[in-house]
Amino acid sequence: MIIRTLWTLLLPLLFVCGFSTTKADDIEIYFGQPQPVNLLLVLDVSGSMAFTTEKCELNRWGNPKGSCYPSRGEQSRLDVMKDALELFLNDLPDNVNVGILTYSAPNSTDHNIQLLHQVKKLNDNNHKAKLIQSVKELKASGGTLAAGALYQAATYFQGEYGSLPSPINADCINASNIVFLTDGQPNSLNWNSWDYHSKIEDMVGNCSKDSDGKDCAVKIVTHLASQDQLDDITPSKVKTHTIAFALEDSSSRQFLESVASSGNGSSFTADSTEGLVEAFKTSVQSDIEQSLLVTPTVPLSQSSRLSTSNELFLALFRPQQAQSWPGNLKKYYFDNGVVVDNNGFPALSDDGQFHKTASSAWSNLDGNDVILGGIAQNMDMPRKVYSNILENNLWTKKNKIEIENNKLTRSLLSLPEDVSDAVFNQHIKWLYDFKYEYKGSNSDTSTRVNRFADLLHSQPVSLRYSDKSLLFVGDNEGYLHAINPADNYGKEEWAFIPRQLLANTAELFKDKSLTTVEDRKYGLDGGLVIYHDDKNNDGVVNNGESAYLYVGMRRGGQNYYALNITDPDKPQLMFTITGDEGTAKETTAELSWDNVQYYEGLGQTWSKPFVGHIKWGGNSKKLVIIFGGGYDSVTQDNSSLEAGTIDRIGNDIFIADAISGRMLWSAKADALHERSGDFASLLTNSFPSDIAAGDLRGSGTIEHFYAADTGGQLFRFDIVQDSASNQLKVQGAKLADIQDYGVTGNRRFYTKPDISFIKLSGQTIGLVAIGSGYRAHPLDEGINDRFYLFYDKKVLQREFEEDVISEATLVDITNKSKFSNSVTGEEVERYTNVFDILGNETRNNGWLLKLGKGEKVLSNASTINYRIFFTTYTPTPKDQSLPVCSATAGRNKLYALSVLDGKPAFFRETLADGTLGEYE
Repeated sequence: MIIRTLWTLLLPLLFVCGFSTTKADDIEIYFGQPQPVNLLLVLDVSGSMAFTTEKCELNRWGNPKGSCYPSRGEQSRLDVMKDALELFLNDLPDNVNVGILTYSAPNSTDHNIQLLHQVKKLNDNNHKAKLIQSVKELKASGGTLAAGALYQAATYFQGEYGSLPSPINADCINASNIVFLTDGQPNSLNWNSWDYHSKIEDMVGNCSKDSDGKDCAVKIVTHLASQDQLDDITPSKVKTHTIAFALEDSSSRQFLESVASSGNGSSFTADSTEGLVEAFKTSVQSDIEQSLLVTPTVPLSQSSRLSTSNELFLALFRPQQAQSWPGNLKKYYFDNGVVVDNNGFPALSDDGQFHKTASSAWSNLDGNDVILGGIAQNMDMPRKVYSNILENNLWTKKNKIEIENNKLTRSLLSLPEDVSDAVFNQHIKWLYDFKYEYKGSNSDTSTRVNRFADLLHSQPVSLRYSDKSLLFVGDNEGYLHAINPADNYGKEEWAFIPRQLLANTAELFKDKSLTTVEDRKYGLDGGLVIYHDDKNNDGVVNNGESAYLYVGMRRGGQNYYALNITDPDKPQLMFTITGDEGTAKETTAELSWDNVQYYEGLGQTWSKPFVGHIKWGGNSKKLVIIFGGGYDSVTQDNSSLEAGTIDRIGNDIFIADAISGRMLWSAKADALHERSGDFASLLTNSFPSDIAAGDLRGSGTIEHFYAADTGGQLFRFDIVQDSASNQLKVQGAKLADIQDYGVTGNRRFYTKPDISFIKLSGQTIGLVAIGSGYRAHPLDEGINDRFYLFYDKKVLQREFEEDVISEATLVDITNKSKFSNSVTGEEVERYTNVFDILGNETRNNGWLLKLGKGEKVLSNASTINYRIFFTTYTPTPKDQSLPVCSATAGRNKLYALSVLDGKPAFFRETLADGTLGEYE
């Protein structure tokens, strides 16, 4: 196979170890596989564990009374522990490695501390079942040799328990925990027949064996928690948690609290199965949550960029294990094609990273740090934040986010009605005036920095006014930022957070750890587009001209918001389009001013609206937005979905009035089928991609648009309105359908079709380029994806071929083919050309390029001067031999092919001496 690439890039920014989730999200590329958590259960099986969970009274000789033991169906403490452990072990995720060490003191000379099971993966050779069976077989006898048990646990983590290795793995730095359970006071250390005291002192130094070694126990767990237990692995500390089980004695409880505190763990009490299960779970919950996602080591990702004249704006973010991902927008400059910083020095190193000494505009030595510098740290605090609470003039006091605004309510922020005023005000202030301590990678001291959320998918857009310019960009805490990017200024002038996204405040304020990628909250993460009615064509909003902004939410929800930004200081909410019934029903008498348009079937708003005019009422024009029906996350996030599965929502295309938001047209309800049959029956899958629209005849109005769906289908629509009627007439048909069968054939389109035109043999035909790829699950390797170029031969005639294009009617140009020489008759191997394709009676509808295993197209293609450019992403194969939990690189390719027939495009390379050389 000929690899048609310009270059191949390794992506050190991306972790691409495998996930085993059925749902997905594209942020999974920033994380690795779950890290193991080591858990050693140190369980008391002394004689008192045979008692009931009630308080046991002793007789005058110091022996337990008969009432201490179970009768009439009662359970012993040991029975309760067995039930709780079985429930706990069955509920643990597979990335938890568990072992069991039991302890008591000898009644004679028996050794009653035993490592029953090493710390191993639960799914390793039926390990979970073996643990549960061993627990069922436990018996209670002897005393409570607490310090001895903790000593043996420590030797095991240090790799000195007999010949057994430490469970701490050098290839995967994991959290290690001891959960120490007891039902009584420690005893037995001061028995003369035991030499644990001297062994413990050899490990931790002097400790008192008085009170049966309480001091020694505390010093053991202090040693485990404060020092690395293995010389060659950092970190290799061990936390110790304690559970006081059916323990009435207050001094014993205080001892266990001291052990947990010294061991950097938590202490719990329990006297029932339910309480004990909860104690076991809570003891390691934090480590389990943080282990399920592994954060990248590279500190930043470049989400998107905007170039204006000699300025370069980069939207940045840093993936983290928590809900909050820091973001920023930074400005640099171009100087003779080189990206330079605020001082005119090159900003980037050869590997594409920012120099540590670089200073972006408005910053000083922010280097490669996302959080420092940029717009985030140049904002004035408190910020000027608006919402759409009580009127569409967003800039009024009624809509301002501040403690003094009594129109803000607890319910708007998803807080309980009985929460205190202090807590309520704390959440409000968090929305507009919040700083935190941060220590940069290049600094030993911390500094107070502003909270600014990640700009994950949102692409900055700009607009010039007579007195300034503004950049607009959305983030995942729900803010639309209006930023003045002046060289010496660089300030956020205002921000808008929709009323519907204020409900995320309570959750975002907590900033809990992510346990899976789909747990993450999103805000205004969709594409933005600006319309400027530039009557004098000077690129400046002036002389009574209007400007509007439209933004979707992507995974943040099912709404589009339209803002009038004609006055840069007084934004107005024009309308909200929603597919969410709850949002639609919010328009009560109190909110009658709120123009909310309900679009039934609208999914998550991934599709960036296309803004333009259509012919309306004869020769007049109407400003409209056209967008896909959105994304059905419930169906399409399922990585085991088979081809042919129908989506619930999103399987429609809409045209809306760009001023009022009123629906003018829906493909499902209004499209005219140009072949035969019911058009709605063809719309089986969601449309998350942008619409490709155009004007082929120079009429100044939209005449055609193309849409692609997650079912591998491509549609073309023609606007044929030509009368004085206001009834919009749009005809359409399915051009192509490339889905196959099963999971491997479930090829999806997430990207915008790229449209170009060529004249061949006197005929102008449309060329529609698009690649398939599971964008919601980029680590997937189970789908056979392609890149396609479809010939749309009758677009200028507003006609359609009789048959839908399938893979069987395309030429496969993946490899060279054999052709007969017309002169000599000999067979030669060469690339297919456009005349070979057009001359093939059964495969003359375009070409396809088969991609490698796991390789997929995740971004839009672009055609420039007869060459089609597109990138692909390939995750590191799951079956590739790699160190456990290691950070691995996927691979990006940039393809450059002839748009006509897919032949490799040849380019010229600038050599060191300035001359040009040829390369493929």
